[in-house]
Amino acid sequence: MLRRVWPTSVSTRLLIVLAMGLLSAGIILFAIGRWDRLPSLQEMGIDAPPGNAFPVFQGDPWVAPAIGPDGFAEVAQNRRFALYVDPKTSQIAVRNKESGFVWRSNPPASRIEKETVKGALLENLQSPFILEYVVGANTRRIQSNSLDAKLNATYVPIRDGIQVTYDYGELNLSFAMQYVLTEAGFELRIPDAGLKEAGEAKLFSLNPLPYFGAVAGKEEEGYLFVPDGPGGLIRYDSRPPAHVRGYDFAVYGDDPAHLKEGIFKPKREPISYPVFGLARGDEAYAAIVSEGKYNASIRALPSGIVSSYHSLSVNFPYRQEYGRRVSGLTDEKVKTIEAERASTDRRVEYRLLHGDEADYVGMAHAYRQYLEDNDMLPERLAPTERIPLHLSLIGGGMKPKFGGYRYEPATTFRQAERIVEQLLQEGVANLRITFQGWQRSGRASTDQRLPIAKDIGGTDGVRDFVRTMKEKGIPVLFEDTVGWKRPEHSDFSMKADGVRAIDSTVLQGRFRFNDEFALIPGVLGDFIVHPVQAIRGQKEVIDALGRIGASGIHYVDGPGNLLYSDYNADARLSRADTAYYYSSLLRYTKNEFGSVGVKRGHDYALRYAELVEEFPLESSYDLIVDETVPFYPIAVHGAVPYTSTPGNLRNQYDLDLLKAIEYGAIPSFKLTYAPSRALTDTDYGGVYSSEFAVWKDRIAEEYAKFDSLAAVYHQRIVDHERAEDGVFVTTYEDGTKVTVDYNAMQFYVEEGGGEDR
Repeated sequence: MLRRVWPTSVSTRLLIVLAMGLLSAGIILFAIGRWDRLPSLQEMGIDAPPGNAFPVFQGDPWVAPAIGPDGFAEVAQNRRFALYVDPKTSQIAVRNKESGFVWRSNPPASRIEKETVKGALLENLQSPFILEYVVGANTRRIQSNSLDAKLNATYVPIRDGIQVTYDYGELNLSFAMQYVLTEAGFELRIPDAGLKEAGEAKLFSLNPLPYFGAVAGKEEEGYLFVPDGPGGLIRYDSRPPAHVRGYDFAVYGDDPAHLKEGIFKPKREPISYPVFGLARGDEAYAAIVSEGKYNASIRALPSGIVSSYHSLSVNFPYRQEYGRRVSGLTDEKVKTIEAERASTDRRVEYRLLHGDEADYVGMAHAYRQYLEDNDMLPERLAPTERIPLHLSLIGGGMKPKFGGYRYEPATTFRQAERIVEQLLQEGVANLRITFQGWQRSGRASTDQRLPIAKDIGGTDGVRDFVRTMKEKGIPVLFEDTVGWKRPEHSDFSMKADGVRAIDSTVLQGRFRFNDEFALIPGVLGDFIVHPVQAIRGQKEVIDALGRIGASGIHYVDGPGNLLYSDYNADARLSRADTAYYYSSLLRYTKNEFGSVGVKRGHDYALRYAELVEEFPLESSYDLIVDETVPFYPIAVHGAVPYTSTPGNLRNQYDLDLLKAIEYGAIPSFKLTYAPSRALTDTDYGGVYSSEFAVWKDRIAEEYAKFDSLAAVYHQRIVDHERAEDGVFVTTYEDGTKVTVDYNAMQFYVEEGGGEDR
């Protein structure tokens, strides 16, 4: 058969081979040409990410002045605080001049004598750091601390503080830690330039100040604050279940490129802000990881897990362990430690609090001050007479029909106008619209967007809709994704443009519900587009939506909820680089439209966000966390509006509504004009109850409840407390108090009479 089909003439065969080669080359050149025609980042005003900046200081060794009976000598002081160091142990202490309270890096020697743990655990209690390293190709991690006999510590005075350099002479491994006083407390800095690995020993992780401010047992009232969901408290007087081994989770969630996710991994709320804190009586601190936060985890250890102390700290991994495939012929993997370390400066800002500020509310205020000081929040919201309602409308999606696929419309642009008209008639006076399911491909994770789906009105229909909404003063944003893509619905090349995992393979994930991805080795799934390529391609979308008069873009995948590394050998990126590029995209989008929105709202995305959809208001329900508190809402309310789960998708409708009111969210619904069955088997099939006609009366009723809080929409939250079991009070700047009674399933608003500040 092959002989009959394949020409016998040698010249004909050569012509066919030549033609096939030219065709392949043409396809490749077309693809290359398309991406080469994309604008450069420089044309979009986006520069390369900044590098490390912390210097390592050289100079005469520090000579300790008079050493006190506790072994500490003063290093520096300012108007509010004094810094001390023990030259024998390198432990530090900070004294609050106003209250006289002394914060210690480690429990005092008198308390260590009473500790029951032995060996390395006891040594760790006396060390200002816990370090792990590996030697050569060995994957066994060796733990060390400042009591290690192989270690030598030297001190150099620096402005407002001191630099301690630790040198493992036999290992040719050294690093520096710097302590600098500030007006709010002090900073811990770990300059990347100070880390030297001249031998076979390689730093795996560094846990600085693991016992700073640690509290013994139930001796004091207070709690550990962890960034779980909106905020979580681990109280000293509670005892975690025996099987709980502490709290240790990555800031911004696990890096998908590290291949740690799995099919059966339980869903949890990823950490959206790099803050932890500790309260003890009239004293507290809020620790903010300001550098190195994209490669950090928050670690909390209640009393009884590794010692009798409640402790809280940040852990900085410098390398990752992963499974490296032995060969392409087998699935067998061997444990491997990556050769190249995460090269970035580390900094933790400890803001020391006293008196009325020594609780989670004070910690949130300290974090807000940090955000404002570092230009990470937008300007204050303007007052409004009516609360805004975020209305997300789903145009439709592609679904299987008759052996193929067909776009199923759920809300045309004309039908969207009818929904708006009826809501206005029902008294919903302030609307913000996000339109999703508008892409021609009918898919959510796609870059095949344009032209707009004709089944819902196409380009002419969307222009008319946007124009009509603008006449009513209603902004219309279009939902979009720039992170995960489906190979069959993307113009990007998975091999050329896809992010590489730590094992150098293209990172792939099988899409699951609610933005969850299970990484299944060997299974073709969604891939993540390199952020530079994604941003370059995004300009076409921004320009097209700008021509139809859109108010902005609402990113639901990528900026605000996704961070990853790229291990591409030719263009390696850290998570810090990804955050920088995504933040730059938000800035560019906002500059082009005037408005941009995100989903979830990791703190790096807040600066440009006009709205955060599905802000983290729920906890992960960890058994170790005793109470959920609105730390993150307190930090951003009045600067960034945010929603909870859409009203029509709540698991517990009345309970979740009250939680949204307690936490200062604005109302939100995700709707269709057609019955929700129109979305079955589409990418929006999880929206199981969406028909506007079914929800219209409930929306009007709920809007009236939220609208009673319109006067505090632009205000800061100044206090939050539990008045009694099941009753919580949120207080705003003008004195307005919102009391939510979960026992009676009601809320009350007591209007304040104070001036806005």
